[in-house]
Parts: sequence; C-alpha cells; structure tokens
Amino acid sequence: MDKKNIKTEIFEIINKFGPINFVQLVRKLKFLPSENKNVSKALIELEAELKIFKNWDGEYYTPILHDEFDGVLKINSTGKFGFVTELNENELIPAEEIRDCFVAKYFFNSAMHDDLVHVKVFFEDKTKEKTFGVITNIIERKTEELIGFLVSKNSFVDFKPLDNKFNNAKYRISDVKVNAKINDLVIAKISKIQGDFIYVTIEEIITNKTDPKVFFKAFLEKVKVPKEFSSVMDSELKEIPKSIENENFENRIDLRNELIVTIDGDDTKDFDDAVNVKRLENGNYLLGVHIADVSYYVTENSEIDKEALKRGTSIYLADRVIPMLPFELSNGICSLNPHEDRFAISALMEIDRNGNNVKTEIFPSIIQSKYRLTYKQVNKFLEEKTLLNENVELTNMINLSYELSKILHEYKTRQGYIDFEIEEPKIYLNEDGTVKDIVVGERGVSEVLIEDFMVRANEQVAEFLTSKKLPVMYRVHDAPDEEKLSNLENVLNVLDIPFKKPQGILDPIKFAQIATEIKKYKYDEFIKLLFLRTMQKAKYTSINIGHFGLASEFYCHFTSPIRRYPDLMIHRILRELVFNKNMDKLSHFNDIIEGIANQNSSMEQSSVDIERNSNDLFYAEYFKNKIGQKFHAQIISVTKFGMFIEFPNKTDALVHKSTLLDGEYEANETMTVLASSNRKFKIGQFIDVIVTGVDLVEGKVDAVLEEFYNDFLNNDKNKKNFRSVKSEQIRKN
Repeated sequence: MDKKNIKTEIFEIINKFGPINFVQLVRKLKFLPSENKNVSKALIELEAELKIFKNWDGEYYTPILHDEFDGVLKINSTGKFGFVTELNENELIPAEEIRDCFVAKYFFNSAMHDDLVHVKVFFEDKTKEKTFGVITNIIERKTEELIGFLVSKNSFVDFKPLDNKFNNAKYRISDVKVNAKINDLVIAKISKIQGDFIYVTIEEIITNKTDPKVFFKAFLEKVKVPKEFSSVMDSELKEIPKSIENENFENRIDLRNELIVTIDGDDTKDFDDAVNVKRLENGNYLLGVHIADVSYYVTENSEIDKEALKRGTSIYLADRVIPMLPFELSNGICSLNPHEDRFAISALMEIDRNGNNVKTEIFPSIIQSKYRLTYKQVNKFLEEKTLLNENVELTNMINLSYELSKILHEYKTRQGYIDFEIEEPKIYLNEDGTVKDIVVGERGVSEVLIEDFMVRANEQVAEFLTSKKLPVMYRVHDAPDEEKLSNLENVLNVLDIPFKKPQGILDPIKFAQIATEIKKYKYDEFIKLLFLRTMQKAKYTSINIGHFGLASEFYCHFTSPIRRYPDLMIHRILRELVFNKNMDKLSHFNDIIEGIANQNSSMEQSSVDIERNSNDLFYAEYFKNKIGQKFHAQIISVTKFGMFIEFPNKTDALVHKSTLLDGEYEANETMTVLASSNRKFKIGQFIDVIVTGVDLVEGKVDAVLEEFYNDFLNNDKNKKNFRSVKSEQIRKN
C-alpha cells in the first residue's frame, strides 16, 4: 500500500474508533508487522499536519477545531506549559471577551515566552468540555537576548537560560565575544532560530555563580535598570557650578536668615525639600516649604533633561538608588545640604488654626538649611520633650511644626482623608549586600509631619496654577469602582463585618464614614490593606478629577524634582509662565503636557514593579535560611491555586492547595474562601505554617500548614517540586 493510502486509512480508523493506541490501530489495519515502521511515519506526519493528536495515555484521536486567534504566549515559570492570550490592540475588545487557551510545552513549536503567535484551539475529545492550543505560526519574536549561565554538558560549553520560561528550547553557542568561562552569568544575544535550536552569541559577563548577589544582578539586567549616565551629557555636567556663589540672584527672595531645616531618613543623600514654620502676629501659622530649584539647572531638551524624562523617576532598591539625575545634581548643587546656600522654589502658606489656607506665595528663593535633622531624631525629641540639638529656637520651631501638622491632619480628616498607610517590610543588609534582617518599617510622627506639609504644598501649587488657567500636570486618583467595592463587600462579609456597597456617587467624606463604621468592629493592618485594595491607581494627567485618596480637589507633584520628572515639569511651568512671564511658551506646554503625563504614569508603574520585584528577591534570600521554621501567619488572599499568607514582618508566601493533604480544595467564586468538603480557610484567618522552600530567581517563598509538614516531606512528588531544590539546582548545574 502506498504512503498516501496508508495515511488516509490510518486517519479514517482513528477518526472512527479513537482514542486508540498503536497496538489497537495496527490490529484494525490488519497490516503485517513489516508495515509498522510505515505506520509510525504516517502517524508522525498526521500529527505534524494537526490531523491527529496523542493524549496522555498514548492514544491517538482526531481533534475538533474550536477556534483560532493571534495572541501573546506567556510560559509558566516551570517552562512546561503556557497560555496564549488574544492580542487586544487599542483595547477594542472588552476584557470579559478576550480569548485565551492552554498550550502544553510540546505544542509551543519553537515559540518563546512573550512571542506574538497564531494559535489553533482544539477540543480534547468529543465531549467538547476541555480545550487546548497548538501554536501554528510565530508572527513576531519579542526576545532578542537572554540571561543565563555557561554550563558544562558532555564536555561542551552550553548556555542555560536563568529563566525557566525559556528552557523549552535547545541552545547552541555560535560565538563568544568576551572571555567567559563555565559558571559565568552572561548576556546572550539570539543570532538565529533554526528548528528546535536557538543559536546565541555571548555578549557580556554579568558575574559568576559564586557571587552571593548573582540572582539580584541577573534581575537588574533583566529589567534593564539604567546603569551609568551617558557620556553625551558630560559637557553639560562640566558647566554645572559647585555653588551658587557666582550665580545671578536677581528676582530671588533671600531667605538665608530664616531657620529652615531638612527632615529625612538616616541614609538620605539627596535633599530636595526643606521646611520652616512661624507663628504670625494674628495667631496664624506661616508654613514654608522650600524645594530644590532643579529647573534652573536642567533646561528643557538638554541631554540631562532627555535622560531624566526617559527615566521618569529615581528607583529605590534595598542596596542602591538608581537616580533620575546625575550625582552632580542630585547630591550636589540641587541637594539642600546643611549650611550651603542653595537656589529653591519656595511656597509660603499662611494657615489659620482650623487648617484653612489664608494666603499662598510661590517664588524663586535663596535658602540655607541650618540643620540636617532625621526622622529618628525628631521622633525621639517629640516623644521625650527634650531640647533638640541644645537649641531653644530649633526646639520651639519643631514644636510649632508638630502643632501645625496635627491641625493640617485634622483638616484633611474632615475633608474625608483616611490614613491607610500600612506597615511594610524594611530590609537590612550586611556589608556584602546579603540580607541581614527584615523587620516592619517604622513610621513616626515626624514622617507624618513632613507628609502633611508636602501634601499642603502640592495642593496649593496645583490650585494656584489652575486659578491662573495655566497648564498643570495633575496627580489624580479616581474613586473606587463598582468591582473593587464589591470585592470589599465580599471580604468584609466573610469576616462577619456588616457592610453593604454604597449606592450612587462616592465621595471621600462618604468613604471615610464607611471606614469609621467598620472601625467599630475591627481595624487592624489587614482591614487597612483591604481598604487600600479598593483604591484605584493614581496617575498623571492634564485633566483634573481630584485626588480621592487624599481628599484633594487640586493636587500635583511639586515637592520632589530631584527624583520625579512630573515635579520638574511643574517647576518648569512655574519658571517660564509665572516667574519669567514668558507666555509664548503657553501653547508649547499645553501641547506636550498630556504626552509627558502618560509617559510618567507608565514609568512610575515600571519603577514600582522593579522595586517590588527586587524586594521579593531579598525576601526569598532571607527565608532560604529559615526553611523548616514555623511562623504564625495571616491569609491575605485566596487564588484558584492556593492562598497567600503574610508573616509578622509583612513578607508573604504561597501555600499551594496541593499541600493541603486532607481533601480537595477549591476557591469560592468571590476568592475569599478556600474550602474542601470538610474544612474552610478564610481570608483574614491566622494559621501556623512552616517554610518549605524558596525560588531565588523568581523571588518566591513556599510554605505548608504545620499539621501537614511531615506528610509533605514524605511525599516524593512534593519534594521534587520544592522551590528550594529548583533554585539551588541552578547553582549546581
């Protein structure tokens, strides 16, 4: 029988009798054993043509095509499967209508994580209950380079990606441009993809596997954290003065004789805000907020400005700061260092005893910070009521500042502001950069004092510019939407706290009243977290909708131009349109402001993600030495695959439902309860767990319930899936 007829007959039998295994198939065919080789070849061809498939039991069946679409492949961290989610350009498809499908590793067909692909979706069997996807075409490759180790394999040097999402392919080294050796962590550029093989060129050495910070350095390369500043700005940096001695003081108000101070963290190096408070003869307060005049030194479209816009913000990691501006500016002439004359933009605000703003003046100034105070210093002083720095004038000024802070705080509370500041982990490092300890960060009264002053200044600048009908890059924050309020209702009801989602328009005062009612039943860090989750993300825009979270009608970012580009933009608008009265620039700012606002909202979210994910790596490193230890933890969220718990130091871990060995657990519809037929775990509940493993690459921690720990250890399947095993194998391979 010829090849074509064999394929046709095989297909017809599988279509009629499938699922059917190889032995059953050849019996139906009634071929001689000598034809088995041709049968195998025909089966391979039919599979390649997607006319038949083989299931987990080795049985062949004919698929039923259900759907097909273009989408992005996201591979699971194990590298064994992924999901293709439909491409939604310009967000034209409603979220609930976006298609996705499961794709097993052997149906990737050379596609890589993040590739844009075409996928065909088939039903698993004739019941049409389950589907799976097969990638049939790679539309666009998204990955150009990979990070991984050079490893020894069969006497050859091989490349192994650090990220398991990329380990579904076979790699070959086509060229090496650096003097790399076995166990080096390197950057590899993809030179070509041929069949199942990906050919790479080794471009750069990051570090070696023996480096205790190897995974952190890999992460920094992966997210492309900016490194050094480009040399293209060197000529501009050389022109920046070391002092203001020879600068033009014209049109600046001299405040150098005022008692102005900075209050910051112990390790702060760049000081962009300073404050002072006086009592006026009429009994009102005069609050001065003085901000580094960065726009004087960083002119629009200069090389320094272009890089600052590109970065958008400084990024604060546990062991370093990735600054928005070069050191010469951020720690030099723009930093309000003690006893050094500096240019600033000052906002002087007269405030009455009820917290109302009576009058505001905003102008360029010259200041000199008289003291560099720390939060710790001021907190201790306000607690012990001693003499601060043995200076009566300073002591009186800080006492007056605290008095005003409380008035401002009470004013904001009346407006509907709720202090949802939650406790967060604080990472302490050893000299070599490894984790020493993780504790709950402290937030004292001086931190709140500075926040109160900065919020008032930001509000007043936004209101001032709005009143002048000038362009403003507002910092806006919308009210919680229906879905988030429903989620809050679901969780509070599970916690037996009576709450019904409010109807109609929700304003900050109404929301504050809701929080006040709930406080009567319970108000701890978890309840604060729940309220925080209902909030929308704040963003930058030229269209004002107010700031719901701060209960502010007008709000912008003005107080941190060293580390945030939107603040620099506000300073630039003040300088050109208010101080210099250069109204020819009005249309220019109107044209560019929304685009820059959108870009900075995006860059801010990117920096938040980098900071959060980098912290996760330190958390995983911390718990690596605590595997097998018991902790009392709280369930903070429920998912389809388990529950996330929070430790006393505010770090978290996953308890996978497969480790709950007393039943089959499923999450309820509202994702508030994980339940089996005889037991429930509720969000907010406290449980005792034991840490079982960490993933040092992904920054994840696993735990199991204490009662299941011994059984878990004896379960070979789970032991093989330990994150601790997976991450440590990377070091050993």
